[in-house]
Amino acid sequence: MSWQDYVDKQLIASRCVSKAAIAGHDGNVWAKSEGFDISKDEVAKIAAGYENESLLTSGGVTIAGTRYIYLSGTDRIIRAKLGKVGVHCMKTQQAIVISLRLFTYLWILKIERAVD
Repeated sequence: MSWQDYVDKQLIASRCVSKAAIAGHDGNVWAKSEGFDISKDEVAKIAAGYENESLLTSGGVTIAGTRYIYLSGTDRIIRAKLGKVGVHCMKTQQAIVISLRLFTYLWILKIERAVD
């Protein structure tokens, strides 16, 4: 399975994610969903934020030209939000998976059921 197949057939097809991208730690975008114009510089800043959280707390998380408010993070996960759109970034050994999701009432119910 290619990286593009993973984005399209796993992440987007799950319907839990509205936009997604997979990129290297250097910022190079390997695959992205249609219309998701995330840049190499934006990914590179996210990658740097895993090591230096102050980059994200002071400047937020910018994805495809939109600045999201940094919520929390660890050495592997970054979370941000703007309005009803949530951002979830996951760092693996080789890549960073970046996803956007729209918080709706049905989506929240789905999460509650999964947690229960």
